[in-house]
Amino acid sequence: MKKPLLIEKPQGVTDFLPDTAANKRQIEREIAKHFERWGYREIITPTFEYMDTFQLGIRGAEDRVFKFVDRSGRMLVLRPDMTAPIARVAASLLKNSPLPIRLSYTASIFRQQELVAGRDTEFTQAGVELIGDDSPDADAEMISLAVSALKAIGLTGFRLALGQIGFVQGILEEYAVDGDVRERLQNALADKDYVEFERVAGSELDKEAASVLSQLPRLRGGADILQTARQLTNSKRAHEALRNLQQIWNVLEIQGVSEYVQIDLSLLLGLNYYTGAVFEGYAPLIGFPVCGGGRYNELVEKFGRKAPATGFIIGIERVLEILEKQQAFKPIQRYLLCYREKDRQSALPFAAFLRANGQFVSTFLLDEEVPLPQTDGSLTIELRDGTLHADEPSLLRLYAQFQSGEGGGIA
Repeated sequence: MKKPLLIEKPQGVTDFLPDTAANKRQIEREIAKHFERWGYREIITPTFEYMDTFQLGIRGAEDRVFKFVDRSGRMLVLRPDMTAPIARVAASLLKNSPLPIRLSYTASIFRQQELVAGRDTEFTQAGVELIGDDSPDADAEMISLAVSALKAIGLTGFRLALGQIGFVQGILEEYAVDGDVRERLQNALADKDYVEFERVAGSELDKEAASVLSQLPRLRGGADILQTARQLTNSKRAHEALRNLQQIWNVLEIQGVSEYVQIDLSLLLGLNYYTGAVFEGYAPLIGFPVCGGGRYNELVEKFGRKAPATGFIIGIERVLEILEKQQAFKPIQRYLLCYREKDRQSALPFAAFLRANGQFVSTFLLDEEVPLPQTDGSLTIELRDGTLHADEPSLLRLYAQFQSGEGGGIA
């Protein structure tokens, strides 16, 4: 006997069985339609790119990617991010397109990362990029669209944290002059390791600086927190960031979504290309962000076109996990229509008629002495001797319509 094939899959990847796969596709379709309604057009970029694309956009990318070499010896990688490829396209294939450009995508992302709960090596992101608009209205549009899309797929109880890279960098530049210490503080904030943040501040900075910076993780709330923050710093950069947040907040109030948003002045995201307002969304039942993004005004220019930009992503598997826990998906009724050879002439056209009327139907030819099969996820019905054996009145009515000559062709 031959040894069976290895049936294990690599760590960090997922097999989606039919019901879950259908739920995942439903989420993706709804989000994609929602993006389109807001004026975003879908773009599809290659699954793999030259390593240079991500080294331009993401510091330390080489440690986070799956790498291989093409026949010419150039390093290729499975994409660890969609923003850098879209920046490449905006600066090359779309270089003559007028700004602003609105693009959307749904794509698999691949990252080498520590295999812990909530961090897969392959996952799906749906997102948008708005290129060529530097206004606070554009930043607010990202947040409003994220709120609207999450509501459209049925997510409830979520909240978005809104921050500004310039504020964090400005206040750290003021109180943490040493570049190495400043980088350690920024990394701690990006990792949301506030214990480490306070430890570094307390051990490496003077008492006054440590006292001020220790307040940073607690600067959260509505627009009133901005005034509190102004009193902590004399940094011009930090004050400009606070003014920007106030402008964005004003637009969010006009759009009616500020109730979903909390300002968090310690917020930093993991990717280093962000330059301005950033946000991250959380929802009950899961301890990881379900969406996030922000402004990256310098990335597109690295590919040769000077253009401000902002964008965000929704983590498909994460919202899928929440919605399945909430039992938010309605099961689809499917039918297995069984028949014997003598009933084939009517059974197959009837199956086509049912499909044309919106039913989900597969068929099965029975041997004469074989009992009706039991299937996973389908209700078994039988057409025998010209009679439909089914318990649902709606199916019996459809069969009567079919017999009366209202049937259709193959569907």
